[in-house]
Amino acid sequence: MSSSSQRRLNPWIAVNFSVLWPGLGQCYGRAWVKGVCMAIATLALIGYSVWSIFGAPGNTMTGLLLFIVVGVFYIVNVFDAYHTLKPLPKPSMAIYQPKRNRWYAVFLSQILPGFGHLYLQQAIVGGILLASGTLTSLLASHYPELLPIPPFLWAIACYHIYRSMPQRESAHRWVIAAIVTGLLIMRLILGYVPTVVNGMFMQFIVPSSSMAPTLQVNDRMFVRDRPHYHPQMGDVVVFHAPKEAIATLKVDPDTIFVKRVIGLPGQRVAVANGQVSVDDVVLSEPYISQSTAYTWGPVTVPPDAYVVLGDNRNESADSHIWGFLPESDLMGRAYKIYWPPGRIQPLG
Repeated sequence: MSSSSQRRLNPWIAVNFSVLWPGLGQCYGRAWVKGVCMAIATLALIGYSVWSIFGAPGNTMTGLLLFIVVGVFYIVNVFDAYHTLKPLPKPSMAIYQPKRNRWYAVFLSQILPGFGHLYLQQAIVGGILLASGTLTSLLASHYPELLPIPPFLWAIACYHIYRSMPQRESAHRWVIAAIVTGLLIMRLILGYVPTVVNGMFMQFIVPSSSMAPTLQVNDRMFVRDRPHYHPQMGDVVVFHAPKEAIATLKVDPDTIFVKRVIGLPGQRVAVANGQVSVDDVVLSEPYISQSTAYTWGPVTVPPDAYVVLGDNRNESADSHIWGFLPESDLMGRAYKIYWPPGRIQPLG
């Protein structure tokens, strides 16, 4: 890089860009190959981490470890962005003294609103922004409608600290606009990720041994919440306790059950001689550890309802005790045990 180009580029601007996404600061510093590779690598690592955690065949531990790798990579990326651009020679160092470096202040404001102002000894404004950012972030974690507020506070803090210093870098106004816009977008995305994930996946802890050996007590499962989900034979489903189960078992109305779908609407189900038959065809059930010791049926499954049985047939309070599962009580399909590590596996 030529000396003239070096003077036009600021290492703290590179840092600010790399805080938004790894590799952007390197691209700003004209290290295009390294920057693009870092950006793509970060995207690939995050994508594989998410798949490992939420994908049925993925290993949750692998996903968590990869997120740690992403965190370390992110920090290394920030330091590398600074060193991609060497600081200016000694005679020009005045503009990089801490109290005069607006881009360092912007960087601090990206970490937490108000930090940049406190760094510049603007205690009142810094304190207000710091308290507001912290308070609104805490409130937003409990009240999703407040989620847009913290990102706007972060963006306002960055822009305000930039504007509060003497304007010597008019050519860099596009930079602060890009940083503020990128910060707002990234913070909004990060803020809504938990809400989106919770809307797509539910988490449950297995409370009993009624589904053993498939599910053990305290296994943690991911459940897909699909509005138009229609169970298939063999699906492991999670559902609210039906009225008949509440009345028969005297359980709390908020009780949640997990069982396996054995009969679909219109099918004829019977349990006899230790075997389950559907439409007079005996089911192959490799997921049970002992044969069924009771007799039940035959029954025809009504429309919009299902027969569900526990894999631990002789110790499960299921359809053979309280009847059919109404489709309206279904919550979703359990598709993966994600914890503990030794139990991680997909649920067929």
